[in-house]
Amino acid sequence: MSGITQLLRPKNCLMAVLSIVIVALVACRFEIYAVPLAEVLAASLVVFMFTGAGNTLNDYLDRDIDRLNHPERPIPAGRVKPRTATVLSGVLFSVSVILGLWLSLYCMLIILLNLAIMLAYEFRTKSLGLSGNIMISWLTASLFLFGGFAVLDSFPSIMEPVLFMFFLSFFATLGREIAKDIQDMAGDVGRKTLPMRIGAAGAGKVASMAFLFGIGLSPLPYFLGIFGFFYLVAVLLADAIFIYGAWVISRNPGKTSESAKLAMFVALLAFLVGVI
Repeated sequence: MSGITQLLRPKNCLMAVLSIVIVALVACRFEIYAVPLAEVLAASLVVFMFTGAGNTLNDYLDRDIDRLNHPERPIPAGRVKPRTATVLSGVLFSVSVILGLWLSLYCMLIILLNLAIMLAYEFRTKSLGLSGNIMISWLTASLFLFGGFAVLDSFPSIMEPVLFMFFLSFFATLGREIAKDIQDMAGDVGRKTLPMRIGAAGAGKVASMAFLFGIGLSPLPYFLGIFGFFYLVAVLLADAIFIYGAWVISRNPGKTSESAKLAMFVALLAFLVGVI
């Protein structure tokens, strides 16, 4: 794997693109011929490049730390020059904005907002705990909003399911991010993460509340007629996994993080089967 490719972390980029694909499939209800292919491809390219640009920026800013903790990464290993990383990140961010404007004004505004949030996170809030957790949760969940706006002209009703997808993703990610901070407390000396501020027990309660907010919202799309019966079955399974994660968080935050990841995957499946 080349240094540039390693900087981009294509697997992470493709996982982000999956959100766009899911929104498109939900919008067209698996009638693939109805998918606005140009818009979906452009939105997927934007998400891939934006995520890759963010990964590259992160590696550039963490290059001094990585010399000790991750010397195999491209910049500390000497396979990519720091200046090359900054230019690559800047070019990818710029192209993302231009493509976003081609998609719609709303898409471009989300890209600009996410760019501002990402820069604020990297330069200011990464070590400040809850505010950083909220920013990461927004960046993850806003992928669904972006996908919705990308296909809005073809599917004007898509924003109803997308809003639920956004909120469920936001609360699930927030709970998982806090659980990861609890897990990392021993190595977070000097950081002001939520567990470092209020203790593991208090942070665990906040994470559990985030999961419970998501669980409380999750059946509504079924009762509002947005998704069908199979959605309810699948999302209740995801809810059960989230409840398990909230239950074990004080004893095993690592297990909570793993279970939340599984529950989020099941929830994505719920969105898909909900339109069958």
